Amino acid sequence: MKPGRISLLIWIALVGVIVYQVAFKWMPLWEKATTLQGTDVSNLQLEDETGRPVYLSRFRGKPLIINFWASWCIPCRVEIPLLNGIYASLLEGNKQLIGVNQSESQVQIDEFRENTPIAFPVYRDRGALSQMLNIQVIPAIAVIDGSGKVSSITYGFRPWIQAYLLWWI
Repeated sequence: MKPGRISLLIWIALVGVIVYQVAFKWMPLWEKATTLQGTDVSNLQLEDETGRPVYLSRFRGKPLIINFWASWCIPCRVEIPLLNGIYASLLEGNKQLIGVNQSESQVQIDEFRENTPIAFPVYRDRGALSQMLNIQVIPAIAVIDGSGKVSSITYGFRPWIQAYLLWWI
């Protein structure tokens, strides 16, 4: 086979994978995310680093931005420094940012944080919040309004995350 024909086949396969992802993964997630707008999540709980429960109602009063991540997730590793870079500005803008790790132990989180500083508070989810918000792809960002209701959910790495959180939320 000629080199030009091989590269054409690679491009066709790549476009096919992208179309498949958009049509069968991203669109259903987006549709589900829009149906969750207005859902009250304030009665759900997370765990702090000592294992104590923390109800989301604790964060009522101003917008809460929840970043779902995991240490094994490469896009999450790229997004965390971007979030660190705007954390102080979010606080000044009367917004709260927390990280939520879905599946790892506190030991794994602490080991990860030794090499990757995270400026914002980090909590663990035992599954209730992730299930309610249909978090199947990470990184993901959920924005909860001041009354504890879902405003928006976005999935996947966004290189423009800083602009989104500073100016559109």
